[in-house]
Amino acid sequence: MCPFPARSSDQQGFTLIEMLVAVSLLALLGLASALALNSALRSQTIMGTKQDALEQLQRSQRLLSRDLEQLLLRPSRDMSGNVLALKLIALPQADDSNDGLILQFFKSGRRVLNPTSANSRLEQVRYRIEAGQLLRETTPLLDPSGSTPWHSAALLEGLTQLQLRFFYRQQWLSQWPPLNLAEGAGSGLMPAAIEIRWQTEQYAEVTQLVLIPGGTDAP
Repeated sequence: MCPFPARSSDQQGFTLIEMLVAVSLLALLGLASALALNSALRSQTIMGTKQDALEQLQRSQRLLSRDLEQLLLRPSRDMSGNVLALKLIALPQADDSNDGLILQFFKSGRRVLNPTSANSRLEQVRYRIEAGQLLRETTPLLDPSGSTPWHSAALLEGLTQLQLRFFYRQQWLSQWPPLNLAEGAGSGLMPAAIEIRWQTEQYAEVTQLVLIPGGTDAP
């Protein structure tokens, strides 16, 4: 015998059990939709973060490569007015002892509206790492003093490490100028190439190779 009375032909609507089943199904469908939407939004956020990080990294690589390809050998002076024999200052890795400096050099190609001298398209460029940011700093003053203003731009965030190697006379060196280079011997020498290893919060390691015009690769 059926425990529930049969519905008469003139009854309208749903029973309480049918209503509870329908509400439960709707709740399950709503929960599934909310979970799917949340997962999609989370994936979109992650992909957007990775895309932004990749674009920053690629932009930084292009700019650094362009700067190095326009590198010039030019006599210069330090903040105290002393003549610098070497024209490229590069450290294998930035640290607190050098204010995060990792590269410093002269380059051509500065954009000017009204060039008035041969030096008008030259500028001094340096790259520093500060609090996980890669900073590019420039000045049109070729022999700056301690009070010289530098134009600074943050290129990349989330930088965990930036390592350099220098190809010179058929070997890779971890520092430029070479440690065994005689005083004043490197005034006209440049590495043939610079290898740059990038490590960021999003990307474990990306290697970049930049060829230096006029660099020395013969032993």
